[in-house]
Amino acid sequence: MAWSGGRMRPDRSDIHLSREEEAKIEEETREYFEEIAPKRHTKPQRSEYSTQYEDTLSANSNSTTSIPEYAEFQRLENDPQVSLLLF
Repeated sequence: MAWSGGRMRPDRSDIHLSREEEAKIEEETREYFEEIAPKRHTKPQRSEYSTQYEDTLSANSNSTTSIPEYAEFQRLENDPQVSLLLF
């Protein structure tokens, strides 16, 4: 390549491609590198905009009993023998 007025100019022996061929080669190259790049899962946004915010656990009144640890806590809290040990 020869330097001419601030631009690189192809020499006569350089291969000249049409714009369509250049675009095709560029697309094939891009697809190749995207294919071999390691795949990562996308990270969720820390907070997403919503017109109405709602706590998913409070939406269902029976949802607290579906959590085994919380159900066990409630059972122990209401057990008179356990409360004697705590106080």
